[in-house]
Parts: sequence; structure tokens; C-alpha cells
Amino acid sequence: MRMNTISRVVPAAAAVLALLAVPSCSTNTQGDDATPVYLEVDFVLLPASWSVSSGAPLQIQTVTIKNLMKSPTATASTFMDVRIDDYVVTWKRVDGGTKAPGNEFFPGNVIVPVGGTSTLTNYIFMSAGALPLSPLDQLFSFNGGIDRETGKSEIRCAGTVTFRGHTMSGQPVQGFQSFGMIFTP
Repeated sequence: MRMNTISRVVPAAAAVLALLAVPSCSTNTQGDDATPVYLEVDFVLLPASWSVSSGAPLQIQTVTIKNLMKSPTATASTFMDVRIDDYVVTWKRVDGGTKAPGNEFFPGNVIVPVGGTSTLTNYIFMSAGALPLSPLDQLFSFNGGIDRETGKSEIRCAGTVTFRGHTMSGQPVQGFQSFGMIFTP
């Protein structure tokens, strides 16, 4: 009789251990870390297109970053204020092309108070030095003005901006937003 009990307990214990080894599938990205706040990013007056021949860096006129508490019933503290250390812009093609502009990192140095907003004015999201690089260089008239991958005189991309920082208590915080951009000659 003792052998029969053990033969039932061992498979049950193995099943429980197998379930514990499976990673969770949470879609609550704001709640998956220990930080009591999260960042929400919004763009205002985003240009629809940008001329690579302008030689000017791609800037967004106004960006707002909100520092929101995960638990609205929690007590706010200045330790929950967030310092934006830097932001990274990553690009991907959305027009059928495969080669996208390279990632760029920019300094932050902005404080976003807990429950408050910081407004960034004319922050750069692509440097002037990135405009003459591949694949955007193909849009210059001396290079033919046509993207070799799509045969079009424009390159359509999606940019994702990730603001990275930390609370005053030292916990890492990120916020991101994506936008579309049409690069023209």
C-alpha cells in the first residue's frame, strides 16, 4: 500500500514543479517591475515628413512626459520623482524596405515630478549627422533621389523613442512612444 501512495505523490509533485518552471505571461508591463511609477509619453505638433536635404536635425516641437503612480491610493513622495537620464530613438522600415536608419542616443537631464508633467521643446530625434547616412543618403539628388529597395522617392519609417531614467530613490523607469515619419529628398 505504501508503494501505491508514493507512485501517486511523485507524479503530482513533478507536475507542480513543472508548472512553477513555466514563465508567467503578464501583459501588464507597467506593473512587472518594482518601481511605483511609470512614464507616459505624448507628442504634440509632430511633423508628417522630413527633408533629408534640409541638413537640419529632426525635432519634435513638443513632447510631454507624465510621471504616473501605479497605485492611485499610494502616498506620493519626492522619492518618486523621475530623472530622465537619456533617450534612445530606434527606427524600422514600414514601406517594404529592410535597411533602416541607425539608433541614436541623446542625453536627458529632465526631472518629471510624481503626478506631474515635464514638457520638452524642440528635442532632437534624429541628428543632422544621421541624415546623410544609409539608407537616407539615397534620397539626395546626387545619389539619384530614389530608394533602391522600394523604387520610391521617399522612405517611410516608424520611430520608437524610449526615455530612460530613475526615481530619486534609484529605481529604473522607462517610458516610450512610437511615431511615423516620411523622409523625403
